[in-house]
Amino acid sequence: MTTIAVAVVLRHGHALVGRRAADAIDAAGLDEFPGGKVEPGESPASAAARECLEEAGVAVRIDALLDRVASTSASGSLDILFFAATPLDDREEPLIPFAWVPIDELALLRFPPANARVLARLAQGGS
Repeated sequence: MTTIAVAVVLRHGHALVGRRAADAIDAAGLDEFPGGKVEPGESPASAAARECLEEAGVAVRIDALLDRVASTSASGSLDILFFAATPLDDREEPLIPFAWVPIDELALLRFPPANARVLARLAQGGS
């Protein structure tokens, strides 16, 4: 089983969201929060922060574990940990394809099914 760490980064009523490449092996063309595989010897929280910086160019502080979901993909079984995160620099703009999306517009986007509980929590005003 592969462990995936995801950073759910919130700033002023917006969430940091990107779109996977159309030719990606898993979840091609779907929207996503920054995240990726946990490397050997790395904690999931550290992996979420690292992936956010690598993918989106946004340095974050990991605040709390939001959810843990077991899922499957074309790559196999996944253990996905979603972490609430806060940007360290409030003015920092993300790298393309990431952008700050209003939380109330997240329901209009296409996320993988494993994101459903986190998206529902955000829609209800939770973080």
